[in-house]
Amino acid sequence: MKDSIIIKNIEASCLIGINPNEKINPQPIIINLKLFTSFKKVSQSDQIEDTINYSKLVKSVKEFISKSKYNLLETLSERLAKKILENKEIKEVEIELIKPNALIKSENVSVIIIRKNK
Repeated sequence: MKDSIIIKNIEASCLIGINPNEKINPQPIIINLKLFTSFKKVSQSDQIEDTINYSKLVKSVKEFISKSKYNLLETLSERLAKKILENKEIKEVEIELIKPNALIKSENVSVIIIRKNK
């Protein structure tokens, strides 16, 4: 059985891109997360300590993103997955990173990765 927590539309900005202006002007990033875990313990205890504190996680994700400087969304998504999976309660994570202003005359560009804890 896979239980999951889904967090959508986390907004942050960072230096990301290959164009010169993207290297000096923070770009908006939208993050969607699907965190796979087990609700077995928390369903019995009803205590926040027995689950993923998503408020703390979102704060950590925003902080990580805002300090990031990468050329590619693919790299950022991989590094973010490693950061999220430091929490051993998270068995697997699906991350979608959306860069709204990546292309002219296009709504957005996004990448999706799925990574598992070892």
